[in-house]
Amino acid sequence: MRGGSVVPGGSVVPGGSVVVVGDVLLDLDVHGTVERLCPDAPVPVLDVTGEVARPGGAGLAAVLLAGTGVRTTLVTALAEDGDRVRELLAPTLDLVAGPATGGTPVKCRWHSPDGPLLRTDTGSGRPADEFGAAVRTGLRRALDDAGAVLVSDYGRGVTADPQVRRMLADAVAAGTPVVWDPHPKGTDPVPGVIMTPNAKEAAGALGLPGGDPVGCAAELRRRRKSRAVVVTRGDRGAVLVTASERVAVPALDVTGGDPCGAGDAFAGRLAAALAAGASLPAAVQSAVETAGRFVEAGGAATVRCVEGRWTQVGAGVSERAS
Repeated sequence: MRGGSVVPGGSVVPGGSVVVVGDVLLDLDVHGTVERLCPDAPVPVLDVTGEVARPGGAGLAAVLLAGTGVRTTLVTALAEDGDRVRELLAPTLDLVAGPATGGTPVKCRWHSPDGPLLRTDTGSGRPADEFGAAVRTGLRRALDDAGAVLVSDYGRGVTADPQVRRMLADAVAAGTPVVWDPHPKGTDPVPGVIMTPNAKEAAGALGLPGGDPVGCAAELRRRRKSRAVVVTRGDRGAVLVTASERVAVPALDVTGGDPCGAGDAFAGRLAAALAAGASLPAAVQSAVETAGRFVEAGGAATVRCVEGRWTQVGAGVSERAS
């Protein structure tokens, strides 16, 4: 594990690099005004005033990390129409990209001044057959220098690639902390990782409608042969379960905000803290605090690239083309 340190209060001084492995999306927020209904259907007409583009999925987790000064490498699959995503990512981190099919996954949210109107999803972004071979050398080099790894699974298939899985298992065997943020449509983690499901995902992975987070975490850790399971609980903080301890970490007292992207902020900070040499309980504490501040500042909707660095710029920021 490479160098770094944790200062009092759980904040992290960037030290070891973090490798993010997972599915990248393109998030678009289209803003406008509504003054009339469509003449041929009772739906609002949005007069567009601006658009904001940012990396989504594993891309959001990676740029948030890089924006805090952590040396970050992102390993993902990009389709032939992925130039816009590349441009958003390129200034801030090292990118190892293999080919994808089905077009760039785009989540477009349409907003009026009164709130969201609609979300449209396009593209599948599935890794091509040659994806593993294409990223093998770059991923291996990044893992050799990594203080920690974050697997950001958004169910598109990057984490299902056999070569990627073998290299992640090798990283675990070498003692590198591997944080695995799962997805209901994703693949099972390799053994020995630190899983970070939310409470619904933890119960769902066990085939349960719900349940005690501690009990779910313990059973999930046993079934997946994980080093630890951290169940995030929104405004109730998180629960850490290992073979020898159960730790409940309370959330920050947050007023308002937007939870979109909080899981990415949490998992990224957890990986960065571990890369910097923090103990697992201290890393979870740091991640809970980071996620709380992220939510309070307005969530993913307030993330912008400012002078080559992705950061939150505060709720209520004006929209413009990007």
